[in-house]
Amino acid sequence: MSTTENLIQDLASRGWRAAVVPYARRAEAIEGVVSRHERGELDESFYQEYLAPIVAEQAPEIPTPRSLILIAVPDRPLRIRFTLDGAPFPVTVAPGYVQKAGPKPVEVVREILSTSGFSAARVGGPQKAMATLSGFARYGRNNISYVSGLGSFHALRTLVCDLPCDDEPSHGLEMLPRCETCRACRTASPAGAIGEDRFLLRAERCVTYWNEKSPEVPFPEWIEPGWHNALFGCLTCQRACPENQAYLDPIIEGPSFDERTTRAFLAGAKKEDFTNEVRSVLEEWRLADLLGHLPRNLGALVTRARGSELKDHAPKETGE
Repeated sequence: MSTTENLIQDLASRGWRAAVVPYARRAEAIEGVVSRHERGELDESFYQEYLAPIVAEQAPEIPTPRSLILIAVPDRPLRIRFTLDGAPFPVTVAPGYVQKAGPKPVEVVREILSTSGFSAARVGGPQKAMATLSGFARYGRNNISYVSGLGSFHALRTLVCDLPCDDEPSHGLEMLPRCETCRACRTASPAGAIGEDRFLLRAERCVTYWNEKSPEVPFPEWIEPGWHNALFGCLTCQRACPENQAYLDPIIEGPSFDERTTRAFLAGAKKEDFTNEVRSVLEEWRLADLLGHLPRNLGALVTRARGSELKDHAPKETGE
């Protein structure tokens, strides 16, 4: 068995999907993003904040980079249970934000390759584009990447490696065949982020774009309270997508927090303000770096819930 076959098989035993593809896919993906920016297809604020740093990031120096190792780690929606007014207040987190600490793909790959004399390192770049150009993933109409057997519920990780890899033609930015006729995500998206006039997402109209922003940035007034559906990210289009129906359950059960801790989150408490027990949970679930977002993001979900409660208890019109 070759080193590449052994690597992919070992990663598969962990439930991870993987592929080794030509290193040239990285430059191709970066050029694609730059070209779309030059053609004015990308919102300038979104490009400068999210994409410019990615395309400018230098590849780590390893001897003779020959390939990329693409890894998709299963990552389902997660539920965090807060407490408010003496009652449970569960919220959902989209994949890719809050995860229980576990083995890092780069460390796992290095260990596997250590006996073969090859090296690997994490590498920057447009990960979804690299995976799609390589045929490892395909784009949905919602511009999220889909991997066979996982749907869109995965976390992509890309490594650069000196494993030999035969050059092969690019697959292009392929779309899922179902998306040619399906409009489920476009219909579900409340803000018009997924348009009919082009395939490219209008990221500046996506709720995810706004709940990832710096905690000091308020949500714009055009985002209606009812659109908030996740503590981080957004699940509206992913839940509506037919390609994801087999992967919606089970939701991962995350940490739980009592009322006092929940109130502290909403008040903007910092990591050092909590007990050792709470700090340990924050570290275990990699939540510590996201604390600053909780007053705004969790607050938006609380506002939505309370608005729904008021609506449910409003006097009903009798028509008399």
